[in-house]
Amino acid sequence: MTTSTEGTGPVIPDFEKDAQSIAAYEDARVKYERREAGDAESRTRNSFAKKRDAIRAEIAVAASILDERKLKAEKAFKAYAGRYPHRVDRNKPMKPSFWESLFSFGMAGRMFNRAITTASEAIAAQSLRRRKEHDEEELEQQLKRALYLQEDAIKKKLEGAEGIAAFHARPGVAVLHKRVEEIKLERARYAQRLEKGEIPPNEQRDREFAERKISQLEAPFTGLTIVRVARYGSLSYFILRDLERKLYHLAYDARLEPLIENVIDVYRLADSFEAKLTRGNDGRPMSVADHYATNYKDEEVARSEYRRARTALRTPRTDLPPTAFVEPAEQQLVDLLAQFARTIGPGAMAAQLTNIPPELDAVGKPAEAPPQAEA
Repeated sequence: MTTSTEGTGPVIPDFEKDAQSIAAYEDARVKYERREAGDAESRTRNSFAKKRDAIRAEIAVAASILDERKLKAEKAFKAYAGRYPHRVDRNKPMKPSFWESLFSFGMAGRMFNRAITTASEAIAAQSLRRRKEHDEEELEQQLKRALYLQEDAIKKKLEGAEGIAAFHARPGVAVLHKRVEEIKLERARYAQRLEKGEIPPNEQRDREFAERKISQLEAPFTGLTIVRVARYGSLSYFILRDLERKLYHLAYDARLEPLIENVIDVYRLADSFEAKLTRGNDGRPMSVADHYATNYKDEEVARSEYRRARTALRTPRTDLPPTAFVEPAEQQLVDLLAQFARTIGPGAMAAQLTNIPPELDAVGKPAEAPPQAEA
């Protein structure tokens, strides 16, 4: 979607709707990849589940055989131990003597052999069961390796030409894909025009204002500070931010430069507006550093953003002329703030700097004089 800011002016994209289209496309892609990966994982798990069931069945059979052979071994041992107790050493049958075998007509030897054989069979059955249990453990490791390799393979497949084509062929995705491609093409063409210097100032301005949701500053307002001076050819604007991170623009006027180191309010008084310094929770004028700390909950991010913005704002701007055309309502607001800026002056700016924590201000300056006045 694109919109025109004027009847015959530049066509500005509807960045909000474009972002929604891109987000919808990305969401569909993520869901498709998750579904494909989930289906592949389910197939793999089902295949391994069948193998696991077969191994567990074998384990059950081996356990049954083991129980049976252990019972036989115990009976054979008890029979031999009951007949020849003196031929048992620590639950281990000992071979009968020649005379014992002779007088028992070979029965002693057969009982001994049976005890030894059944014990060996029980040990073999136990080894078989352990091997089957090891096979099940190994199967679990194979499953983990298969899932890991499969995930990588699925990712490569979906990122390949065939996978992308299959995704774009899904119902509803083709329309989203076409819209996203149109957005990318528009952005690329704009970047080329910008590089060649073919973008007029008003289009650059309107495009950035629309993309970053920078609204026209209107009175009344609270807790605003200047965070940037934007220049688009012959057009220059102050970019301001409030305590809710909302951005606003106001035509540049050098008379407002003293406001850079302050946080300000504009409030209604009867049929007119008045300006004043924003007060913090302690009742004192809020410093710009405190404003950044309120906007960025992460202390390190607040410091970084503060330093970057202060460095840029303290760069001399002697070559910036006032914006040529300003709406009457905006001009009235500029004049109001310019009048307020005269009551603050450079002395108040220096006093503000002395209240800024040193860790937030890497480019601060020593105080020169206290604030002169406050509306």
